[in-house]
Amino acid sequence: MSPGSSTHRAGGRLLRALFVCLCAGLAESVAEPERVEVIPAGETREQLWLKDAPAGTHFDARGLTLFGGASNRFVPPPRFCLFSDPDRAPGEGVGYESTERLQAWELPNEERYPIQLRDMESPSISGFTVIGVQPGELPWRVMKEMWDGDALHVKHCRGRVAVSSVFWENVEDGFGPNEGVEYWSLRDAYLKYIRDDAIENDDLISGEVVNCLVDGCFTFLSQRSEPARASESVTTIRDCVIHVQAQPHDGIPGKEWRDRNIHFGADGIGRAPGMLFKWAPDAGTVEMKNCVVRIDAVSVNGVGDAEFPPGIYENVEIVWLGDGPYPGRLPDGVTVTRDPEVWAAARKGWIERMDPAHPAASLLRGEKRRDASAELGRGISCLRP
Repeated sequence: MSPGSSTHRAGGRLLRALFVCLCAGLAESVAEPERVEVIPAGETREQLWLKDAPAGTHFDARGLTLFGGASNRFVPPPRFCLFSDPDRAPGEGVGYESTERLQAWELPNEERYPIQLRDMESPSISGFTVIGVQPGELPWRVMKEMWDGDALHVKHCRGRVAVSSVFWENVEDGFGPNEGVEYWSLRDAYLKYIRDDAIENDDLISGEVVNCLVDGCFTFLSQRSEPARASESVTTIRDCVIHVQAQPHDGIPGKEWRDRNIHFGADGIGRAPGMLFKWAPDAGTVEMKNCVVRIDAVSVNGVGDAEFPPGIYENVEIVWLGDGPYPGRLPDGVTVTRDPEVWAAARKGWIERMDPAHPAASLLRGEKRRDASAELGRGISCLRP
């Protein structure tokens, strides 16, 4: 049979067809769990470890709510103030403790990681809620140095990790895939008031964020490895509605110049946002499509955080609510509006399309439920001396 013969060409087409079928079969085997384990519904303040399950196990956690961040180290101070305020007097309850003392008081593992996937190959999980019970008025510095953990932490896992239909509120970081994972996905998630990174992908693993509503975060996506290294990872972001939110911030010791980007509201609390992308050089690329992003103001770190990482952007709209024009360079496929109704309409549309069985459905659609906010701390708080 000669290379140019019709028989050879037909054979080539047959081989290509078989290859496509094989790839499709492999994709289906990844998408369909090999085993389903149902996690009992209920509420708990205990840390949950899911580990050592057979490869491909899916954990159905519908109806499970975990409360994280509990601590008895709070007393109400008279007022909020910047760390650099010369009148700050932590001993009298005004302001917040020193950075060194906070680091020494970092809370135990079980308070920083409510739920973990550990020591498994290609696990997936869906349906659970995590609510942080620490006071929402705590500034970024205090949250970072005491509760530096994830709503869902992935440790010593391999293969593909998939997370879907979850609700996380008032936690330090949202999702943290770690080294060893080949690919990760976060789909159909509702994340509210994330105090640092909604997705902390500092191990620079390829993954995807699809059809998620991030209803307030300090930073959306972090890709900064330590030590710094080059990566060819690709992070896909599609059909998402994202709010980079001005959140309580009392400054950074030794970096008082950042105070100028902190703005005080009528409630006396200073606030500033982080950034859409926290990106290191050569940390991979982004493919972002059909997304609406609200950004409240210039980052606490300055205008440099308004830049976009390398990648492909299509139909991405920034709703810029800060002073003046948007401070960063806009790649092709990204536009800017100052109309907050664009954000409001995108958020409303996401809620209207969400699955009625989603753990946040009753909250977002105004239906009656037990008020989980009763579990949250009340008032401005600081650490006990």
